[in-house]
Amino acid sequence: MDPITHTMVGATMARAGLDRRTPLAAATLMLAANAPDIDIVTMFAGSFDGIAFRRGWTHGPVALGVLPFIVTALVLAWDRLIRRRRDIALAPVDARWTLIIACIGVISHPALDWLNTYGIRLLMPFSDRWLYGDGVFIIDPWLWVMLGLALFLPRRTTRRVQAFGATALVYIALMIAGSAVAERIAHRAASAHGIADVREVMYAPMPARPLAGGLIIVTTTDYHFGDFRWLALGDDRVRMDGNVIARGDWSAPAVQEAMRTEDVRQYLVWSRYPFVRTEPVDGGMAVTFGDARFSDGFAAGGLEGLLVIVR
Repeated sequence: MDPITHTMVGATMARAGLDRRTPLAAATLMLAANAPDIDIVTMFAGSFDGIAFRRGWTHGPVALGVLPFIVTALVLAWDRLIRRRRDIALAPVDARWTLIIACIGVISHPALDWLNTYGIRLLMPFSDRWLYGDGVFIIDPWLWVMLGLALFLPRRTTRRVQAFGATALVYIALMIAGSAVAERIAHRAASAHGIADVREVMYAPMPARPLAGGLIIVTTTDYHFGDFRWLALGDDRVRMDGNVIARGDWSAPAVQEAMRTEDVRQYLVWSRYPFVRTEPVDGGMAVTFGDARFSDGFAAGGLEGLLVIVR
């Protein structure tokens, strides 16, 4: 999820009652809820190293065990060296509760990141398998509204914060369940549309449209695209848009050569539905790698991905 959502979730948990346990609880939760995204610094590497590293080590069990202690140490240092030096009458933070709260905040981060189609490697470094919730768009304004009401409503009370926080949880649960049901319905509909050998269906939530989503129908040779609308009736719920992306010939010599480059290896670490295209160019072959999640316009002329020229 986006940093705004992570921060608002941390603040909501604090205002729901955890801020009664120790001073600086809200700051601890907001900092901890964003801590795993420390790996964002790799995006400045200037290559595809960033997307290959993102949502991996810093979102896995080792980091989830270490980061709460780092957050706690930072909060304790701020409390001792700055906060209580400014006002010696202030109560000190409780180290034990600060650590517990930091654990809650850190764990909330991968739980939210799992929700979308980007995915997360929750078991890194023990396993590099990506896990995908496909339930909530990476930036969901409806979550902002619910969490915003919890935090900024006039005459806020703990009970009201808890109520709006619970509403957000129910919304997330319904989106996850809806995604799973939509994928099963779309799987049957794809076969009815004449798409053979369907291996997998991905439901992609749409921004600000909780009752609609995009579809990727995965077969052994192609990716087919469509959309799903909950408010439509019967067979009209699933609509195939006619766009198809072939997975491509991965055994071609030019493709094999391109896959030896570092950028391609890193791109494929991150890619969920990879495809490849080859095209002759002067003195060689242009090899283009893409991911069907972000290239549904490819068949109509759009292109997002990685281009390698093999001589």
